[in-house]
Amino acid sequence: LEDLEHGARVAVRDAKRNPADFAVWKHAEPEHILRWPSPWGWGYPGWHIECSAMATKYLGQPFDIHGGGVENIFPHNESEIAQAEAARGVPFSNYWLLAGSLTVNGVQMSKSLGNFVRIKDALKQYSAESIRSFVLSAHYRSKIDFSHEALMAADSGVKRLHNVVRAVRARLNQAPADATADPGVLADLEPHRAAFEAAMDDDFNTPQALAALHELTREVNRWLDGGRPLNHGALTAIDGLFRSLGGDVLGIIPDELASSAAEGEIVDGLIALLLDARQTYRAERNWARADAVRDQLAALGIVVEDRPEGPTWRLER
Repeated sequence: LEDLEHGARVAVRDAKRNPADFAVWKHAEPEHILRWPSPWGWGYPGWHIECSAMATKYLGQPFDIHGGGVENIFPHNESEIAQAEAARGVPFSNYWLLAGSLTVNGVQMSKSLGNFVRIKDALKQYSAESIRSFVLSAHYRSKIDFSHEALMAADSGVKRLHNVVRAVRARLNQAPADATADPGVLADLEPHRAAFEAAMDDDFNTPQALAALHELTREVNRWLDGGRPLNHGALTAIDGLFRSLGGDVLGIIPDELASSAAEGEIVDGLIALLLDARQTYRAERNWARADAVRDQLAALGIVVEDRPEGPTWRLER
C-alpha cells in the first residue's frame, strides 16, 4: 500500500497512532457546515463510515453488489470493509463491481476541467443504443475513452445490428405462421447463445459478449442472403435470441425497432422508392436504367437482390 510507505505522496497524519488508522469521526472547526456533538467533541462522520452506514442500513449486511470506481479501492473500500466487518462479524459485500475511469479524448473526465459530457447532451447527438454499445465495448474495470470517433464507431455497429434484426422481423411478418422451427437452425443458434453467456459469466466481459452478438448477426445475415431457408418458426427463434441477448441483457435492440428508429424508416422508405422505380424500368425492359439504379445503390454499399416475391436489399458488410 503505497500510501503507507515512507516517502509516498500521502503523508501520515500526526493524529494517527498507526499509519493504517482511518477516521470514523472527524473533528469539525466552528465554521464547518457539518457539526454534531459527540463524546469526542464537535464533528461529523468520516467519509468511509458514511458509506458503510448508509449501505448496511438500506441493504443489510452482507448485501450483494457494491459499485464504485477502481480508484477508491484504497483507502475507501478497504476502510468500509474493515469497519463494517469488525462491527458485525460478517462479510460487508458479496461482490465488488468497480469501474475504470472515463476519459475524454485521452484526458480524464473531470468537472473541474470542464471536459465532462452530460447524458442528456450526448443523447442529442447519439442514440441511447449507440451510447450503451460504446460503454459495453470496454470491460467495466478498464478505462474507456469518450470521443466522437468512438461513438460513431459504436453507432455504425448498432446500425448494422439493427439492419439485420429489422430484416428478420420484416421476413417474419411475411412468413406463414404455421411452420415450426427447423431443429438445425435451433442447433446452430445455440453456440452463439453459449458464447454470449460464457462471456457475461466471465466477470461481465461485455466486449466479448458484443463480439458474440455481432458474430450471430453476421451468421444470420448470411442465412438471410439465401444461405439457408428460414420459415416462421426459425425466424421467431432468431428474433427471440436477438431480443433476449441484445435487448433484455444489453439494451441495444429495442422491442419496437421500426417505430423507434426514425432515421432507419426514412432510409427504408427512400430505398423502397428507388426499388419501385427500378421495377418500373424492368417492366418497361429499360435494362440500362434499371441497372443504373442498382449500380448506384451498390456504390453506396446497398446490395439489391431480386427474389420471386420482389426485390430486397441489404447493406454490404
